[in-house]
Amino acid sequence: MFKRSASFGITLAVLAAAGCATYPAHDPTLDQAHVALDAARRNPQVAMYAPTEFDQAATTLHQADALEAGGGRYDDVHQLAVRADQQAVAAQNIAKVRSEQAAMAAQQNAMDARMRADMTQQQAAAAQAQALDAQRRAEDAQRLAAAPAAYPAPGYAPPAYDYHRRPGETLYNAPVTSVRAVVGPPEQRCWVERQVVDTGSGGVNVPGAIVGGVIGGVLGHQIGSGRGQDLATGLGAATGAVVGANTGTGGVTTQDVQRCTTVAGSPRLDYWDVTYDFGGYQHHVQMTSAPGATILVNSQGEPRV
Repeated sequence: MFKRSASFGITLAVLAAAGCATYPAHDPTLDQAHVALDAARRNPQVAMYAPTEFDQAATTLHQADALEAGGGRYDDVHQLAVRADQQAVAAQNIAKVRSEQAAMAAQQNAMDARMRADMTQQQAAAAQAQALDAQRRAEDAQRLAAAPAAYPAPGYAPPAYDYHRRPGETLYNAPVTSVRAVVGPPEQRCWVERQVVDTGSGGVNVPGAIVGGVIGGVLGHQIGSGRGQDLATGLGAATGAVVGANTGTGGVTTQDVQRCTTVAGSPRLDYWDVTYDFGGYQHHVQMTSAPGATILVNSQGEPRV
């Protein structure tokens, strides 16, 4: 039994010695790792975007070279060479990806910069338009301020606000955006005049016409003689009938009638309605005199004089 075990151990030793003898003196993978590391070293993207990965590959390859030079095991040298090759290739791939990401980020930054530039131009144009509009309003306010002074209409009561400055109060200049002169309300003027009116029911007084005709005929018959007397009788009857028809229930008379009309308001100014901006809000105030381009306000936007 012991002899058979000894023979088996010798056989294994011989086979192991024969296997080791088949390993080459130099691992070609080590040369491949050197080629890959040189390629990574010449790639500028690696130096910029993957220096850490390159250093790891160079360190691993240096360990493989040192192990081979020191007579280390072939398998250990081979594993280090394979790892160094993989690390060198990975360094180039990582550098490529990061370079593309950096290019995309730069392109996005350029687009953002253009958008900000466009927005800045738009804001500048809007600011210029606002400045021109403010200047126009200021000129309008100055023209109104240069107009002849007007006095409040009779019965005008100023606003019940206290616009006087408080001790130690900080004041600001608020730009005036609009000024409107408010005049007195329209007035109604009335007068009385004489007018002819019909005071009856509008019908004809038949009995009055008959009686008037008889009386007129009698009176006409007493005028003249002959044919002239007959003509006077007819005219008298006709006139009497007309007078009688408008006597009693019907007739025309005159009476006093009131007439009215609306006229424009008094040209005398009541107050100035002023709108101004402060703190991002519009404020209104009524003033007895025209403001300038700005008015003084406190931190709450309340006017101060």
